[in-house]
This record gives sequence, C-alpha cells and structure tokens, in this order.
Amino acid sequence: MDSSSCEEGAAPAIPTLRPSEKFHLFVSYSSMDATWTHGLISRLEAEHAGLRVCLHERDFTPGRNVLENMAECIYQSQKVLLVLSQDFVQSRWCLLEADLSLFGYCLERKPVIPILLRPCQVPLHLSHLTYLEATDSRFYSKVVQLLCTPSHCMARSLPGLRPVPSLYSGKTLLTLNCINKDSLPSWKAGTFSILGVPDPLKGVLEDPEVYRHAVGILNSVQSPRSCLRYLGCRVTLGIFFLLLFSVSIFLLVIDYVSSDTPPVSKIPRFIATMFLGLLLFVLAVNSLCWFRRFSRRKMKELALRVGEANLLLAPHSVLMGCETLNQLSFVFVQLEDCRRAFLEAPDGEALFQEALLRFSCAYACCLVQAHFPSCGDTAGALGHLEPGLCFCQYVSVQLEGPRGTQS
Repeated sequence: MDSSSCEEGAAPAIPTLRPSEKFHLFVSYSSMDATWTHGLISRLEAEHAGLRVCLHERDFTPGRNVLENMAECIYQSQKVLLVLSQDFVQSRWCLLEADLSLFGYCLERKPVIPILLRPCQVPLHLSHLTYLEATDSRFYSKVVQLLCTPSHCMARSLPGLRPVPSLYSGKTLLTLNCINKDSLPSWKAGTFSILGVPDPLKGVLEDPEVYRHAVGILNSVQSPRSCLRYLGCRVTLGIFFLLLFSVSIFLLVIDYVSSDTPPVSKIPRFIATMFLGLLLFVLAVNSLCWFRRFSRRKMKELALRVGEANLLLAPHSVLMGCETLNQLSFVFVQLEDCRRAFLEAPDGEALFQEALLRFSCAYACCLVQAHFPSCGDTAGALGHLEPGLCFCQYVSVQLEGPRGTQS
C-alpha cells in the first residue's frame, strides 16, 4: 500500500507500486517528439532508482491491438504523462479518442500530467488542465514533484467521458482548412471535406449527417467567373484606364495652350474632357480595388452561410466561424442559457434564430481569438460565459440598442 504523505514537507520519493500497478508513469507522445521525450525519461530514470516508465515502443505487447495495449498500460500505471504538441494532437490524441469506451474508465481515474512542449490546439478533454510549460526554468523540478505526489493527493484530471459545460464552454475544438488550401488562389472560396466528422468534433457532434449538411451549406458558395478575378487582368485594365486618363489630361492642356479659340468657347470642351478623365480615373481605381470589394462581399456571403450552418450545429453546443474564404474554426459553447434570455422577449425563439444567422459566425471568431468588442455598459454584467461576452451579450453590443435580451 502507498503510505506516502500528502504534506508539502515530506521528502520527495517515488510512491510504491500497488499490486495492480506495473508502472509509475505511462507516457504518450508523438514520434516527432521522441528525442525530447526520451531525454526527459532517461534523466528521470537515472536520478530516481526504481522508477518504472511505460513507453509504447518497449512495453507494448507485440501482436496486440494498439488500443488494447494502451488501455492495459494505462490501467497498470499510477499516472499518465502527455507530451502535447501539434503532432501529438494530430496523431496520438486522435488514436486515444478513437475508442473512449475501451479505456475511458481507466483514464478518467488516473492523474494526468500534461506537458506543453510546443503551442498547439489542445484537445477538448484536456483544455481545463494546467499545463507544465517545457520552457519553464523550473519545469523539471515540477515534473519530479508531481511524479512523487501520491495519486490520491492529486485531483482526478478528467471529469468524465463527456465535457463539463462550465469547464469547456468557449473552447476551440478544431481549425479546418479547405481541400488543397495551399494551391488555392486567395479569391477562390474553399471546398471543405464532408467525408466524415473530424476526430476533435466526435466527442460532441455524434451525428455525421449534421456535420455533412452544415459543411455542405458552405460548399455551395460559388467563386466568381469574371476575368477580373485574375490579378494580371485587373492590373492591366487599371493601367489602361490610367493611361487614357493621362492622355486626356495631356490633350486638354495642349488644346488649351495652343488653340486660338477664345477661352470662353473652350469651357464646354474643358468640362467634357475633365468629366471623361475623371470617369477614366474612377474606372482605373475600381479595377485595381475590385478584389478588395469582392473579398468583402464574398466574406459577408460566407458568414451568412456559416450562420445557416450554425442553426444546425448550435443544438449540439458547437458553433462555426470563418475569417478567410478557406479556413473554418469550430468552438464548443453552451447557448441554452442565452437562448432562455432571448425567450423572455416576444417571439424570442425567432429572435434567437435570427441572431444565430446574423451574428454567430463573428461570435465564434471572437471565441477563437479570445478577443471581444468593447462591451460598454455590459462590462459589469453577469453573463453566461467566463471570461468574455456570452452570445446574448455579444448580440446586444452589436445591435447597440436596448438590451432587453441581454443576460
């Protein structure tokens, strides 16, 4: 039995393994981070005699299913250490989430020590934890301290198989790029894959048809067919109009200086030439600025389509946002309290649906960036999201009107 004390004054020592335990630490990491991870484990094992660490490449049973190996090793370990990086999120964690029913019972009862090796999009089930920063000057001593702390003195790290709203509301789930993003021109609206629900969304969005329908709405946005979509065409046309403008001004000056016609009779011709020159200048500027105007119009259209998609996603506590034509962001956010605030007004359900349609895309982007507009009088108000504005507060700020539906 583990008789280690939870008191801070106790000398650090590796807790004794129980009969059901085979390892002190189960380590999960990406192969891209193997060198760093092996260096850390080698130092721990060298400085702490008797420390038993489970690494998949040396301790998994050959020939067995990876998930079965993982579940058994987690069950036989006192603690779980995760080396978080974007490579880990894209590979290892997806594997962990692939079958929570297999080893969720084991994992939710084990203290988890997350190490943030490099900035990454942290999985939803871990986003409430306090990470150990690999760049912290006291990083190693903190790892040793947690390693020597008995498991029963550490709070259980995972609250369950489903997210707890108070912990996860407002968290980013996924940033999704369109197909062939790197080869797409900036003016082209992206096409997003609907082959299956991405792994980071599976924990909260179980119905694949909802995902396909929502993303399919965005895929219906069409790119322009005009030749002005090409930068070379816009520049050429703009230069042509500028040259015509310059020639018209030049001819006007020559005519005014060299002609023997009385100045009074030149006024109508002067006005006509100036009008033509001004028209050519405006056409040149419009040609050169066409892309900026198109991008704004296309983003407004895409934001409206995202709002339509969010009407489907909101009941599943998911909102979608877009800041470019070829990248989407998904956030986990509970809207039921905000919806009840809307229902206090006449036709509240219709107002809530309209608010989702018009404002949910921009609100999701605010959640992703953790940056909200100035909230004015709502700064001291109690909202449904901490920190930041909840959805009904955000709508009130955007409308800049009576906050009858504000929380």
